[in-house]
Amino acid sequence: MKKRHLILLCAAIQAAAGLQAENWMARLPDKAFVSTLSIPGTHDTATGSGWASGYAALGNQYARTQDLDIAAQWEAGIRAFDLRPSAFADHLNLNHGIMATVLHFDKVLEQLRDSLTANPSEFVVIHIRHESEGDQTGGNFNAQMTQVLKRTDLKPYLANYKAYLRVSDLRGKILVLSRSEYASSPVGGFIRNWTSDANWSRQTQGTIVGPGNAKGTLYMQDYYETCTDAEMQTKINAINQMLDFSTKHNTQLITQIVWVLNFASAYSQVVNLLGNEISTSNGYRDNAAHTHPAILDYLSTHDAGPTGIVMMDYAGVDESAGYAVRGLELVNAIIANNFRYLEEKQPDCVSLPRADGAEAAFSLHGFRMPAGTRSGAVRIVRKADGQVRKVVR
Repeated sequence: MKKRHLILLCAAIQAAAGLQAENWMARLPDKAFVSTLSIPGTHDTATGSGWASGYAALGNQYARTQDLDIAAQWEAGIRAFDLRPSAFADHLNLNHGIMATVLHFDKVLEQLRDSLTANPSEFVVIHIRHESEGDQTGGNFNAQMTQVLKRTDLKPYLANYKAYLRVSDLRGKILVLSRSEYASSPVGGFIRNWTSDANWSRQTQGTIVGPGNAKGTLYMQDYYETCTDAEMQTKINAINQMLDFSTKHNTQLITQIVWVLNFASAYSQVVNLLGNEISTSNGYRDNAAHTHPAILDYLSTHDAGPTGIVMMDYAGVDESAGYAVRGLELVNAIIANNFRYLEEKQPDCVSLPRADGAEAAFSLHGFRMPAGTRSGAVRIVRKADGQVRKVVR
């Protein structure tokens, strides 16, 4: 273990502890690209909130991936949520496969909206997968998704995807990224070319498309079956390979921006039920007890850099049903990781006056940054005769 990295990580975690987890994003620089952050998230987020009538026994045994409900996840610092809507006759229910939770998709959006209203420094990224196996007669996923995302009370809180989104663009907002295309144009963004393959060449082919054909690159790691020692090692190697990329990737140009979704989640145990092999809740716990320590070890032994969005099981708790999942420790480490690298890895900026006289800030490579450059900054000024000159403020 590299002692220097461990000391720096511990110091960052201690510093982060001075700020309540529900407001940790307040410390993020406005100019930081969202793609360069380290954000803790939950896989199958809704399973920590309990099960619909008739599903409790099976859900707890086979489909539970979280111990905390969404309010407690928020308080722990979780800012990315994996929601799996199924189309019911009169609402979109959040499911894990055929197992229905007590949560409705629209109600969760309302809850997150209210959390953001109370904590406007924060923002949320939601990953959507249509849990079609849980659909019930009378439901229409596409129409129901569109109806919810067009609601007038939610619309002001829903951001649209652009690759170069900055923290300042998303504060107080929800960014919905859906693997299921429910309309011709998304609210938020559509994720395309998803894979659960451990092959790196497949993991690097993802894209995110926003309204107006805004398009960016997505790298994803979602290898999810770790039932043998070899498969567990494959999973850990895949997590580390994605971390090797994300922590070292240098973003200076818009064309270099890459969003990363790195799933720690998987299941390591299955049982035969009615002739089908299915995952177990303890399998998710056992996997977490292997992958979470691996990520913690990586963060403590490597130079700091972005983790991207890390989706995990049993987030916010260190022990679950006798398994040492270290989910609270990992959430805290990912949050703290931001403050080990962010300030030094953001591009410098210059300012460019707009035609109306209002000043706008741009990077040296020409893309928009928050207004308000520091004293002594270089400014690019367009004169009335059309000439462009460089001056120093």
